[in-house]
Amino acid sequence: MKLHGSVARAALLIATVVAILSGCSKAATNQMESSAMTAGAAGATAAGQSLLGQLGGMSGVSKLAEAFSGNMTKDPVLSKLLDPATITQTSNGLVNSIATMSGQKPPHGSDDMLKALSGKNLGADGVNALTGALSSAADQMKVVEPTKSALMAVLTPVTNSLLGK
Repeated sequence: MKLHGSVARAALLIATVVAILSGCSKAATNQMESSAMTAGAAGATAAGQSLLGQLGGMSGVSKLAEAFSGNMTKDPVLSKLLDPATITQTSNGLVNSIATMSGQKPPHGSDDMLKALSGKNLGADGVNALTGALSSAADQMKVVEPTKSALMAVLTPVTNSLLGK
């Protein structure tokens, strides 16, 4: 029994030190400590809430999606492969993914990035253009690291699936 308590205190101490060294706020530290003690889905929800908050809530996520949509429309590769409805479904899917990660109801029904993009034959060039469109949207919205990396990670399962990875 004493050993389990020591291990738990050590894990909590490590999580606290990491949070302090990372410059996290007290709320983020508490969330990190809580996440360290919970499993799978709860940890994913905490990460989603953090991303949602760092992007400025649903309003900020919607603005990011608008920029993403505009970038897809302007991209020479994507504009040839994706029609306006697919671009809308893809940007709505991004909003839905972030909302779902945060434990919120997706605001755009069943729109899903992978469903929207499947069968569009994007290939490596299309996937690179899609990734670039989201990265540029993040830059336009002044999203900085590590939030930008967390945002780009939302797209990774979609791009991997499209490339058959």
